[in-house]
Amino acid sequence: MKSVRDAELKDKKVFLRVDFNVPMEGTKILDNNRIVHVIPTIKFLMEKQAKIIIGTHVGRPEGKFSPDFSTIPLAQELARLLKCNVEATDHVISPVIAEKINKMERGSILMLGNLRFHSEEEANSESFAKELAQYADLYVNDAFAVSHRANASVEAITNFLPSYSGLLMESEITSLQFLIENPEHPFVLIIGGAKVTDKAGLLLKLAEKADSVLIGGAVANTFLKAQGIEMGKSLVDDEMIEKCKEILEKFKDKIHLPIDFVKEDSPAGEVNGFRNLDIGPKTIENYLRIIADAKCIFWNGNMGYTEDDKYREGTLSIAKAMAENLNTKVIAGGDTVGFVDKYNLIDKFSFVSTGGGAAMQFLAGEPLPGITALERGSNAE
Repeated sequence: MKSVRDAELKDKKVFLRVDFNVPMEGTKILDNNRIVHVIPTIKFLMEKQAKIIIGTHVGRPEGKFSPDFSTIPLAQELARLLKCNVEATDHVISPVIAEKINKMERGSILMLGNLRFHSEEEANSESFAKELAQYADLYVNDAFAVSHRANASVEAITNFLPSYSGLLMESEITSLQFLIENPEHPFVLIIGGAKVTDKAGLLLKLAEKADSVLIGGAVANTFLKAQGIEMGKSLVDDEMIEKCKEILEKFKDKIHLPIDFVKEDSPAGEVNGFRNLDIGPKTIENYLRIIADAKCIFWNGNMGYTEDDKYREGTLSIAKAMAENLNTKVIAGGDTVGFVDKYNLIDKFSFVSTGGGAAMQFLAGEPLPGITALERGSNAE
């Protein structure tokens, strides 16, 4: 894979694919972490006097223009962070764009409209990718978080431009590869969240390396039900019961499941109507003891229903314990990263991945189309 560090950039028009699909409320950005993480690449391109054309998607506009999914607020936030002008438009394919690009100066930035205003983006259309490629001299992928999607601006575009990885992409790959190849021991894997479906591949791959696997959230409910334990009305990923049995059998000496919960009680007169909504104090105590001795930790998925503060204690305890551990600590997944950031603990972690599904897929050892496209060596020259 070629790095942007090795590219000839002066006076070059660079199509920079980022993932600025951040949580928003109207035009207000609620979490700008994904924007912040790409700034080193953007500054590098500016210093090298490139002309930077930024492409991203926002939300799910279903292939149609909608002002609710405009990239203009993202450009405004980027301009605020960079303390420089960032021109923005809601156009993607248009003579207006070509005209703007022709007038760009060295080190200037233009953000295109939402790539998903065109259905061809998610369809990985070669013709759409070729149109995007005509704007630029070379392509840089710094959108690790969407590189598990074979989209036109992620995969097909590499057929038409010399293609390079951005600085964030390099950092993501290096940090996550370390967990697969050479984690320090004791290596602790912490898995929570809603569905086992999203975590099974990662569990099977990383549990081989891990010394302990701590499970919480609704994922724990599914594992416990696989052991024949009544889960009432707790959230359970029923289709994954057999897969959980397989994982439990394979890694029974490593997996730790909750021994108590914070519950919402059954309504009066209803049998087994309870819901497990957080790990309980005894489980927290067990998990914190294991975390304290860890040399390397990877965490994805909250321990409870943290949308309600009554059920945040398990997740907050894990976050604080990891913050106090001075060894290697990596987190991934929007809910977990957002929670840690909310409590001002983000800077206590060794690496914070911008990818949720992409990180899970990468750690499971599955190919990511965006990375495969950069690695295959058949990019246009």
